[in-house]
Amino acid sequence: MTSMGRKHLLYDLWVEDVEILERVSPWREILLAAAEQIGATVIGQQFHQFAPYGITGFLLLAESHISVHTWPEEGLAAIDIFTCGEMDADSILHWLRERLCPQWERLTILERGEPR
Repeated sequence: MTSMGRKHLLYDLWVEDVEILERVSPWREILLAAAEQIGATVIGQQFHQFAPYGITGFLLLAESHISVHTWPEEGLAAIDIFTCGEMDADSILHWLRERLCPQWERLTILERGEPR
C-alpha cells in the first residue's frame, strides 16, 4: 500500500530582507500564486496580521493545504505544504525560493498515510 502521493513539506527559510515577513499583503499573493503554480484549487483562505508585525496564513486547497507563519525578528518564515496526488512539490519549492531568496533554509519531507 502506498501513500498515494501524500507528502507534507515543512519548509523553514530565513531571509535577509525581513520586511516581507512583517505584513499579510505580500503573503496572500505569494501563497495564491504558489497554489496556482502547482494547479491547486483554493477553496478557502484565512490570514491574520499580528501587532506590531508578523503574520499567520492558511490556504485550504481541494488537494490539501499551504500555511505560513512568520517571525520577522528572527528573519524566519515557516511554510507547510501538504500535497496530495499530482501536486508538484518541487515546482512550488522552486517558485518560493525564487520569490523569497532565502539566505538559509531547512526542508523536511514527510510521507503521510504510510501503513504501520
